[in-house]
Amino acid sequence: MTIQTIAPDLLQLERAANAAQLSAAVRTGLADPSARIAVTTVTRDGGRRLDCYAVAGAGKQLAAVTPNAGGGAAVSFPVDVALAEALIVETLGLDQPLAPVDHRSELDIAALWALAAMADAHRQAELESLLARSPARQVAINEDSIYLRALDGATLSDPRWLSGMLTQIFGPGDVTEARLLAGLDVLTRGGLIARGKTGLWSPQPAFVTAFAHLELPLAAAVLSVDRRRADGFDSVSLVFLRSFAAVWVIEPLGATGAPTAVRLSSVSDADARALVHDALALALKEPAPQAQKATAAPRFCKQCGHPATAADRFCGQCGAALT
Repeated sequence: MTIQTIAPDLLQLERAANAAQLSAAVRTGLADPSARIAVTTVTRDGGRRLDCYAVAGAGKQLAAVTPNAGGGAAVSFPVDVALAEALIVETLGLDQPLAPVDHRSELDIAALWALAAMADAHRQAELESLLARSPARQVAINEDSIYLRALDGATLSDPRWLSGMLTQIFGPGDVTEARLLAGLDVLTRGGLIARGKTGLWSPQPAFVTAFAHLELPLAAAVLSVDRRRADGFDSVSLVFLRSFAAVWVIEPLGATGAPTAVRLSSVSDADARALVHDALALALKEPAPQAQKATAAPRFCKQCGHPATAADRFCGQCGAALT
C-alpha cells in the first residue's frame, strides 16, 4: 500500500539504541530514504517486525530500524536484504516442500472475514465433537456459530484461529450480522459455499480441499515495499499465510490504504519464495532514467543568419526562402 512518507519516525530514531553510532551521512540518508522494506510476522509465540530503509548515497545498503514496545528502536547499519527474506522464509517454513492447493479467488473484505469465521466455526465444531467423543460432525455449520467465531476473532486476536490471525494483520474487523451475511452472500455467488435446505452453510465440493487447508493457521508474514520514484512510489504489499500444509497469499486490491478487496491464492513454497525475492528486489532496483524530450535543432537563415522557427517558410529579417 502506498504511503506518503517512507522515512523512520525521527522521535523513534532519537530514542533508538546505537543510533548515536551512525555516521552523519547515514542519519541524513535515513531522513530521506529511497525505499522502505517492512516485514511483520505473526505466530503463536508472538510477532516480530523489521523495517529496512535504503540509505540514499550508500548504494544498495540498507539500515534496519526495528521498533520495540517502549517506543524506541534498535538500529543496525548496514544490513543485508537477505535478512528480511530469511525472516519470512523461516517464519513460514518455506524451506519445506509445499504443493499448492490450486485455488484462486477475489474477495471483498467482508467475504474474507466471513470465510475465516466459517473455517473457525467448523474447526470449533470438530474440537467439540472430539472432546465429547462423538462422531465427527458434518462440514455444514449454522449461522450463529459462524457469527460467534467472527466476534471472537475480531476481539481476541488469537492467532490460533484464522479470524484471529486476520485481526493481527488487518486490525479488528467490522463484524456485524449484516456484514457477515453480506460476506457469506459474496462467497455463495462466487461458488465457494452454499446454504442447504436446513439453513446450514457448507463449502461447495470443489472448494472443500481448499477450505480444509485454511482451518489451521500456523503463521503469517506481511511484506510491504515502497520505493520512491520521481512522481510518487512503487508499492507492493503481500500477506503470506501458512496453514498446516499450504501457503496462501493475500494480495490487497484497489485503492491505496486499507484494502476493500483481496486476491486469495494458494502457492507452492518455491513460488512464495519467488514472490518475496521479487518484491525485495523492487526496493533496491535503480529508478528508471526520465525520458528526455527531443528538441528540434535551431534554424537560421542561410542568407543573413537570422534565427527562424520550424514553422517559418521565409526569413523574417531578409525575406529569403528557408530550406
